[in-house]
Amino acid sequence: MKSDQGFKRTFLGIMVMLLLWNGFLTYRLWEVSEKKGSQSSDSGDKVVEKVVTEFDTNVTDVVDKSQNKVVSVINEQQGQVAGSGSGVVYKNESGVVKIITNHHVVDKGTKFIVRFANGEEHEAQLLGSDPYTDLALLEIKADLDIEPFKMGDSSLTKVGEFSVAIGSPVGLEFANSVTFGIISGKDRVVPVDLNGDGVSDWDMVVLQTDAAINPGNSGGALVNMAGELIGINSMKLSSAQIEGMGFSIPINEVIPIINQIEENGKVTYPILGISAVSVQDLNPFQRNYYQIPQSIQSGVYIAELTQNGPAKKAGIKEGDILTEFDGDTMSSFKDFRRKLYGKKVGDKVNLKLARGSETYEVEVVLE
Repeated sequence: MKSDQGFKRTFLGIMVMLLLWNGFLTYRLWEVSEKKGSQSSDSGDKVVEKVVTEFDTNVTDVVDKSQNKVVSVINEQQGQVAGSGSGVVYKNESGVVKIITNHHVVDKGTKFIVRFANGEEHEAQLLGSDPYTDLALLEIKADLDIEPFKMGDSSLTKVGEFSVAIGSPVGLEFANSVTFGIISGKDRVVPVDLNGDGVSDWDMVVLQTDAAINPGNSGGALVNMAGELIGINSMKLSSAQIEGMGFSIPINEVIPIINQIEENGKVTYPILGISAVSVQDLNPFQRNYYQIPQSIQSGVYIAELTQNGPAKKAGIKEGDILTEFDGDTMSSFKDFRRKLYGKKVGDKVNLKLARGSETYEVEVVLE
């Protein structure tokens, strides 16, 4: 009996020692694990903090390089301020500063004041503007210590890359405001009403960004993360259903137009020498009057020809319907005008037309 009790005490003692040892090992393993986890967490936090800090620095560097190159443009009409917008410093050479802005910012203006980021104001002369591309060029004759934008290449922009919009949204009190976003889309086609009649007259090919663009931002800069100008902000679609859609004219589209304004004071487009209307805009009575076959539901109906114009010289007749222009289908007059205005005076173009139930092709030299 005593032997059994001694054995039990010995066994219990061994079990207690094993439990204590197991507890000690478990605690040490937990302590080491916590230290490693803490070190890993600290390291991860530091990596995230470093990335965020570097990203913030990149954005602020872009803004620092770009902000003073964006100006406010004040449009005066008959001695009264009619509106304002934004502009970008395009050139600064030999005491002449040139500012790119939008046509609608300077439209109908009789006097223009440019206000720089430091508050300095100068009167500007309008060198020319173009309603179709919504671009204009202003000139200031003054020795100013301001660096123009470096031009980027908008064809190299990628959807998803970061962009910064700078301008004067709403009014001058918010001049040089900065918004940040991404390039949401390229080669977006946006219909534009040029004469305010509610009908689209023109299609603009634009960059889409979710960087906020508001009234007053028009004419301002869209900048990439290298600080290069990649677009001129032009418009914003906004409604209860649509938000975050800003549009900018790609800089590769801007420069050829601005070059024409610099050289000629205007933008010259070629002519075909016709007066025309979209077939799809004709009502049944008009279709019957013009004897348009039911098989033709789209195209450009040629109502009149200019005497000695390119179309007449090529043998085109009134009543013909233009269906293709250099292989592209012409669904409307707007399609035709955009295709035509993409050409130059002297270019040869191939047209496909319908005359009654027959079709024919002709080469025309634009004038």
